[in-house]
Amino acid sequence: MTPPRRSDGGGGVTELPEEGAGIEPIEIQEEMERSFLEYSMSVIVSRALPDVRDGLKPVHRRILYSMFEQNLRPDRPHVKCAAVVGEVMGTYHPHGDAAIYDALVRMVQTFSMRHPLVDGHGSFGGPGPDEGPAAMRYTECRLQQLALELVAGIDEDTVDFEPNYANSAEQPVVLPARFPNLLVNGSQGIAVGMATNIPPHNMAEVIDAAIHVLDHRDATPDELMQFVKGPDFPTGAQILGRQGILDAYRTGRGSVKMRAVADIEEGRDATRIIVTEIPYQTSVPVIHQKIDDLVRNGDLDGISEVLDSSAGQQTRLVIRLKRDANANVVLTKAYNTTPMQSNFGRNMLA
Repeated sequence: MTPPRRSDGGGGVTELPEEGAGIEPIEIQEEMERSFLEYSMSVIVSRALPDVRDGLKPVHRRILYSMFEQNLRPDRPHVKCAAVVGEVMGTYHPHGDAAIYDALVRMVQTFSMRHPLVDGHGSFGGPGPDEGPAAMRYTECRLQQLALELVAGIDEDTVDFEPNYANSAEQPVVLPARFPNLLVNGSQGIAVGMATNIPPHNMAEVIDAAIHVLDHRDATPDELMQFVKGPDFPTGAQILGRQGILDAYRTGRGSVKMRAVADIEEGRDATRIIVTEIPYQTSVPVIHQKIDDLVRNGDLDGISEVLDSSAGQQTRLVIRLKRDANANVVLTKAYNTTPMQSNFGRNMLA
C-alpha cells in the first residue's frame, strides 16, 4: 500500500505519516491512576500540607519570604496588604489574590495562631462567622519579630532555592526556621485523600523537647511528653482528660475534648454564669446564638438573658439565670448542648 502524499508547494511531494503513527495506546485505567497521582501529589506538596521543617504551606512560606525581601521588618512602617499580596502573586504564588490574602490574615490573627508571624494594622476579623477581615486595600502589615527567626540565615546558603513558577526569580524550598513552628503554631489542611489538623503548643515546652531530642536521638513519645504536656490553644479553655493527648502523640491521631472556662457569680438580683475562655476554633457569637436558639425552643431552661460583653482580646459572655434556676445544672447542660464544649480531632500529618 502506497502511503498518502501531498504537495510541498514547490512542485514536489511529501509523504504523510501513516494514520495512528506516533500515538501510543494506553489503558485508560493506567492513565487515570497516573494523572490522579500527579494531581494528588501536587495538591499535597504544593498547597495543602505543611512541611515538617518550617511548619509552613507554600503560600505562607512565599508570603513571609516576599515580605522579608521587601524589608518589611518589625522596625519599619506597615505597608498596605494589597501591595504585599500583589508582590507575592506576581512573583511567587500563581494563584488568586483572595487565597493569598486569607493566608496572610491567618498569620495575623491572635485567636488562630499561638504566636502570630505577621503584625497587622487594621481590622483582621474575629473568630465569628460574620467577623471577616476588612478588604486588603484597608489593612496594613509587616513581619513580627518571631517571623525573623524563620528566615534568619537564609542568605548564608542554609537552604536550597528553586525557580519560581515563571522561572524569573528564586524562592526557598523551605525556610531555615530556628524554632519548631509546626508544633508551636499548628496547621490545618485538606489534601487529596488525606488531611492534617495539628494544634498549637507552648513554645517553651516544644523547644525543651527539641533540645532533648538533639541530645537523645532515640527519645520516645512518652519521654517527650514529660516536656510537652499537651496543646496550648490561643483562646484558652480547659482540656478534659489525658487519653486523647496520649493517643495523638503516640499514634498521630486522637481527639481532645475542650471545655470553656466559666465561673458562677451569685448576686442579690440574680445568679450569673461568666464565660471567660472558650474552645479553640469557636467564638462567642456562635455560642451566644446557640444558647438563644435552645432557650427559644425550650431545650435549655433557667436562663433569662445572655449578654456578650467581650471587648478587644477579652472574652466575657454573661448568662443571667432565673431566680429558681440551679446554676450547676444549667452550666452542665450548656456544656453538653453548645460549643462551650467541643472536640479537636488531631491528625498529626506533615
